Amino acid sequence: MKHLFYYLLTIAISIPALGQAQNPTNSGDMRDGFKIMRGEAEGTPFLTEKWFVGYGVFDNGETSRPQQMNYDIHGNNLVYKTAGNDNVLKLLDNRFTGFILKTDEGDYLFTKIKGSQFDKKKDETKYYKVVQAPSTKVIIEYKKDLDDPNASGWQSSQQNTKNAEYDLKMDYYVQRKDGKYEEVKLNNRKVLKVFKDKKDQLEKYMTSNSIDIDTPEDLLQVTEYYHSL
Repeated sequence: MKHLFYYLLTIAISIPALGQAQNPTNSGDMRDGFKIMRGEAEGTPFLTEKWFVGYGVFDNGETSRPQQMNYDIHGNNLVYKTAGNDNVLKLLDNRFTGFILKTDEGDYLFTKIKGSQFDKKKDETKYYKVVQAPSTKVIIEYKKDLDDPNASGWQSSQQNTKNAEYDLKMDYYVQRKDGKYEEVKLNNRKVLKVFKDKKDQLEKYMTSNSIDIDTPEDLLQVTEYYHSL
């Protein structure tokens, strides 16, 4: 708690501009977003519509002081609000290795992972949700694409009345024994394909424990067992 938010360089993000020719980070660069011509986009570019108290986590394990925080999934930015002010601020400080949101459903823990740590390398470093701390063997990637029916510029698109809409998607990743993360579906057969070197043992384990993988927690249980073999 020793580190304060005044160490962070910030810039303001104008949220109403989401319904105009701006992207969620208000960079002013139209290459970063979509031009929305009819009203505001439906949904939100953020992880949650409601804002919760959160903490930034430094590499030494210390945390920032509590602040209203959120994750701009669409723009890949950690954002916060100051007390008594509804402006959304983007954190430019990159020292956080993760962050914690204290939501109504419990603590959400996110960790920053480089694109090079994945089996199929990614172009950017992002925050990924940890299914159950302290294990980072199963993580969730949240994506929010902006589905804009008016983006094509064709006459037909100009005549429709539909607003752009943020579309949430989630991808699940397991950590292999070489340390790389590989995407996997919540499905027994798909998981066994990733961990094929221990397929027989895993099949026996899942059968004896009546595990049918359909939640991230199921996936973590099987992944932890795999790493114990």
